[in-house]
Amino acid sequence: MKLSKIFGLLVSTVLLVCFVIACSSPEPTATPAPTATPAPTTVKIGLLSPQTGPIAQFSPGFEDAGAVAISELNGAHEDFQFELIIADSGCNGTQAATAAQSLIDTGVSVIVGAACSGATLGAIAVAAPAGIPMVSYASTSPAVTTAADNGHLFRVVPSDAQQAVALVAVASDAGATNPAVIYMTNDYGSGLGDNFESNWSGSVCTTVAYDPTEGSYDASTLANAVVDGDCDSVLLMSYAVDGAAIVEALQAQGFSGQVIGADGVADAAFIESFTDETAVDGLIATRPRPGEQSSVKSSFEAAYAAAGGADGAIYTGETYDAIKIAAAAVVSNTSGNIIAALQSTGTNYVGASGTHTFDGNGDVLGTGYEVCQFDGTAFSCPRIWTSDGGLATE
Repeated sequence: MKLSKIFGLLVSTVLLVCFVIACSSPEPTATPAPTATPAPTTVKIGLLSPQTGPIAQFSPGFEDAGAVAISELNGAHEDFQFELIIADSGCNGTQAATAAQSLIDTGVSVIVGAACSGATLGAIAVAAPAGIPMVSYASTSPAVTTAADNGHLFRVVPSDAQQAVALVAVASDAGATNPAVIYMTNDYGSGLGDNFESNWSGSVCTTVAYDPTEGSYDASTLANAVVDGDCDSVLLMSYAVDGAAIVEALQAQGFSGQVIGADGVADAAFIESFTDETAVDGLIATRPRPGEQSSVKSSFEAAYAAAGGADGAIYTGETYDAIKIAAAAVVSNTSGNIIAALQSTGTNYVGASGTHTFDGNGDVLGTGYEVCQFDGTAFSCPRIWTSDGGLATE
């Protein structure tokens, strides 16, 4: 056989084998295009914080607690991106209404706040008609219960209608028989003062209302009304700065009776408002009692401390809870009814400030009140008051 024929036969064989292999090989598989991950839904939550006004010193604590809540929410939800939009309520109804409108204009789903009751009532007058619910973290006035809010107003602190009963028990235990009642003319002060008087069965030596705005009251005149009325004690419904001025004026005029305050002065930081800190000695004050120790409470407190949360803060657990409740309602709101979602979320909700259940007015029952006192400048809360147990050692 010629070499050329042998070579041609080999070439034909190789071509045949290649053809068979090519025909029997599977078609190349196309690489699928990567599926795009949906962008998370942005949820804006408004926070009314009293950055100016008579309780401005507590604003950093509210905002720090809010930052902790938002950080945790974003760590727990891949499908949502939460943002906290803060506006200054000024502890004032008119300013809070303007602030609420600014939050609504940014597209918030829920407004958390305000702290001061008058600010909350001013804000809800704007928020409710816009269909935006509010969850207050510190407004305790009884007027919040009956506000014309069309079901849009909630709070995670109990009404002062209950705190007034606790104050009656504290005053009676302190031996008060003829107290003076000095209260601010705002919703918080007047609501608490009126409710104390309606629950007090004894006599009241004098009742004096004042505007807490700086420059609008004279502490010496208020103290003089107590001394001239021959009062044996004073029930003081105030904030820190005005409260300290009144207590110092009482001391300057030689008043030696018992001074009892409410949650506006029931904090160790109250002494910072005094020129003469010794004047605070002996003052007793009530404030809403924190919920029982729980994993949620301890986790929040640890996170707040780790984040460098402001010292001397109040209602931080309540602020945290209000934001968490608002966010949970937004996430669970598949029916488009945010009010129903809030009511459902706020049923046996275990939070940092206690277990909360909203009633038909958006109120919570609370867990009673701490009874705090200043011994010298040392602050402690050795007793509690509860609706079913009265006064007791903590």
